[in-house]
Amino acid sequence: MFSVIVAGSVVKMDFLRMYPVAAGILTGDSIFMTFLVGILGIDGSGKSTLVAGLEQRLSAAASVMSIGQRVTLHRAGERLDLLGALPTSAHPLHHFYRNMQRHWTLQRLPGLLKRYQPDICLEDRDSVIDFCALMTAHIPALRSLAPRHRVTIFVTLTRRCLADMYLYLRLPTAVADARIRCKLQQTRRLRAYHETPHLLERVAREYPRFLDYLAEISIPAVVLDADQPAQAVLDAACLSIQSQYDRNQA
Repeated sequence: MFSVIVAGSVVKMDFLRMYPVAAGILTGDSIFMTFLVGILGIDGSGKSTLVAGLEQRLSAAASVMSIGQRVTLHRAGERLDLLGALPTSAHPLHHFYRNMQRHWTLQRLPGLLKRYQPDICLEDRDSVIDFCALMTAHIPALRSLAPRHRVTIFVTLTRRCLADMYLYLRLPTAVADARIRCKLQQTRRLRAYHETPHLLERVAREYPRFLDYLAEISIPAVVLDADQPAQAVLDAACLSIQSQYDRNQA
């Protein structure tokens, strides 16, 4: 059902040596106090569903911030929406504006972590690895660059950092495409360009390369088969996060 690509220390001393621009963020109190979990997967793989389930499970014993379609903080039994409600209209401009708000929030992520100091932060969209994979799908010439170099460029430009661990929702693109078409019919929303089948296929091809890179720098990455029942995926994800979180706190 799931497999661990690599396990080991997540104190990224090698990463600090390779990416000195990010050192100020990585060594800040907010990052050391917050366990960052990146959720990877093509559109339709169930990232938002998984994050919603993880919020409920993990917030019972820890404060949890999630960054995705929503930006929320679960703390002391309360939920704080940091980005506002999702748009109810299917108009593309409303969703474009929502995405711009989300991108702006991501640029403020280090400040948000420092302010709220959550125990765990879940990134299910636009993490460093997601952005690199998506940009490569749009600009195939970037495949000539090793994943290490693409990550270096993105970290340098944005001053963001890699997560402490990753969960990769692996799903055949045909299954993801069928899920997207079903969701579009339900929401009456227009299909975004990055949701088209050929873009899904390109992004899916990039993830294994980045998983290999994460293994090289000893960042744990757990592969979850997203065509399994949602409850089984959630159980495996919770077990993986709790195990690595406890190891990080030891």
